[in-house]
Amino acid sequence: MLELSEVSKSYTVGGREVRALDRVSLRFDAGTFTAVVGPSGSGKSTLLHLLGTLDAPDSGSVVFRGEPVDGLGEQRQAAFRRHTIGFVFQFFNLLPTLSAWENVALPSLLDGGTLRGARARAVDLLDTVGLADRAEHRPAQLSGGQMQRVAVARALMLDPPIVLADEPSGNLDTHAGDELMALLARLAHDGDRQRAVVMVTHDQQAAAGTDRVVTLRDGRVADDTGREAP
Repeated sequence: MLELSEVSKSYTVGGREVRALDRVSLRFDAGTFTAVVGPSGSGKSTLLHLLGTLDAPDSGSVVFRGEPVDGLGEQRQAAFRRHTIGFVFQFFNLLPTLSAWENVALPSLLDGGTLRGARARAVDLLDTVGLADRAEHRPAQLSGGQMQRVAVARALMLDPPIVLADEPSGNLDTHAGDELMALLARLAHDGDRQRAVVMVTHDQQAAAGTDRVVTLRDGRVADDTGREAP
């Protein structure tokens, strides 16, 4: 579904060029929950940013269903992100003045959806993540685990085929983190709507519960376990 082909990316830090990714090729298929792990500075965040078209490679290409997406114009890339990728962040990024359902509905409203339709789907998604009874609660009234589940529901609002999660369990306790991992696995494996779920994490316990673990080191793929043959 989503592929990096011979992708390299460098940054200039303190007047020195740092190679964040060095000719990385990876494929991510629907129905697979993948963890990307590695030490700090290994290129994990850069990889996630390239997959999400939040950044562009210096060389190589990012391909979705056979079509390159890294060279799209700004408006087309924004549309691609909005409809194809659901983002889940470590710090939730919920708007504190909005209720849970309003936070979930926001992507649809920004995409031109009606309030009535957006609310119905948002409440349905909150039910999917086990928070139907918290629909009217604001973030300050929710636990960390509940806020992250709201963030997952928001990521699903436009029904994207890809979910990218950046350290999603980083601010959660063990129990809430385990619940979140189970939820992300269900999103990948759902028989009616299988998705490619890619998670960057430092949490080895979380990574152990995924279908595939990609280890980066010095901007290259050092290990790739659990990968099915093309």
